[in-house]
Amino acid sequence: MRGITGRLGGLVRDPASQLGFLHVLNDGWFASLPLLLPFIQGELGIDFAQVGLLSSLLSLAGVALALPAASIARKAGGLRTLVAGALLYSLAFVAVGLSSGFPSLVLSFGLASVGFGLFHPVGFAMVAHSSGPGELGRRMGGFTAVGDIGRVGVAACVTLLVALSGWRRTALAYGCVPAVLALGLYAASRGSPARSGPEEAGVKARGLRRNRRFLLATASGFIDALASSSLFVFIPFLFIHRGASTALLGSLSGAFFVGNMLGKVVLGRIADRLGSRKVFVLSELLMAGLLVALGAAKSLPALGVVSVLLGAVTKGTVPVLNTIIAASVPDRRLFDKAFGAGAFANGVAAVAAPLLFGWVIDERGIVAVFGVCAAFAVAAVVPVALGALLERRAAA
Repeated sequence: MRGITGRLGGLVRDPASQLGFLHVLNDGWFASLPLLLPFIQGELGIDFAQVGLLSSLLSLAGVALALPAASIARKAGGLRTLVAGALLYSLAFVAVGLSSGFPSLVLSFGLASVGFGLFHPVGFAMVAHSSGPGELGRRMGGFTAVGDIGRVGVAACVTLLVALSGWRRTALAYGCVPAVLALGLYAASRGSPARSGPEEAGVKARGLRRNRRFLLATASGFIDALASSSLFVFIPFLFIHRGASTALLGSLSGAFFVGNMLGKVVLGRIADRLGSRKVFVLSELLMAGLLVALGAAKSLPALGVVSVLLGAVTKGTVPVLNTIIAASVPDRRLFDKAFGAGAFANGVAAVAAPLLFGWVIDERGIVAVFGVCAAFAVAAVVPVALGALLERRAAA
């Protein structure tokens, strides 16, 4: 028993295990909150434009926090920063459960945005700093896939609980769990800080502003985020449009997250072998085709199958893009700022996309959104292709 306890204690105190556990919580609860929106919409009478605004708010603080997040974590301690984030989105779920109208939902989603916005810039920088040559794609893929364990398991339960007890009680229950688990992890770890990078990571970022490879990679990430960042918000509405039941809604959405997890693991490994740019281009083109297919699918089994495949190439590109960004930054001390800038660009896209898509749905219907996303997926290929062309010219 002492041996088992000692090994568990070692895992709790290990920074990588702490980060993985908090990633499960962060992504699981982030994916769960939008799944409440169809039920909130029905009871409180908000329109799709307001749904889009709430979805944008969920990513808004991530834009503001993307650049300073790593510096905050380095000063306060990574584990303290991420636990504080978990407490904020826990409180936000409770506030959602008590909301009486759109204004209170705005405050609740804004609070959740601050909690969620702290996580990924810190996490990506930690993984990049600890990775050696030729393994970043695999390690980034594994790290991002861990978060999808939460998306699959936690999000799949939300709509089932809503069917049993209503969305308000579900939101209140979901507000308690991450706070208890995160505080328990922090207490068990005895304050061991998970750090975002080495002490010398505070170098200036001027080189990034003049680095065309980095700027093009960031531009591709921005356009890719326009195509993919809000899909998990609007896919449940498509399922409802096609006649899915309340209890089945979480499972169908979970199929998309299963694809996310598989894609991140597989594409990250393939990128290490075949080259990240080639894998990214092929993934984006396949994503465009699957988005069109999802919008055209009529039967629920077909929706489930296409959702898994789409999930694989939609979020499977995250470790591939991060590998491209890391390869474009020759000074590892700039990783914190590079991933912060990338998160900032993706956050801007994540804020803008739901507003655009909410307007598209009100004007053209839910299916039209997936055609717009397909167009963005094709456009995301262009900056990466330009980066490859610049490299060839420089080599020649």
